Amino acid sequence: MADNNTNPNDQKDWTDKLSDKANELKSKASEKLEKAGDEAEKVWDKVEDKAEDIWEDTKKTAGEWKDKAEDKLDDLKDGAKKLWDRITDKFDDDNKPQQPGK
Repeated sequence: MADNNTNPNDQKDWTDKLSDKANELKSKASEKLEKAGDEAEKVWDKVEDKAEDIWEDTKKTAGEWKDKAEDKLDDLKDGAKKLWDRITDKFDDDNKPQQPGK
């Protein structure tokens, strides 16, 4: 059987080598993590900028839709008033019905 005796100096050399390797790996991991954090921050900034652009476009579009709806409502009101006037023109002044909502 082989002898499992190790020299204390050999053991210290192995411990030092393992410690150095562990520190090297920690350092590399730290660098990678820092790079990943920087990249994540850049991506977040782009997402934030894009979200702001989309929000502004949405507000603008909603405003345009609102304006179109208000214009259409005004057209409908005018059309209803003209129709009411055409209907009530058929009555004499004493018997004209009251306009709804008034």
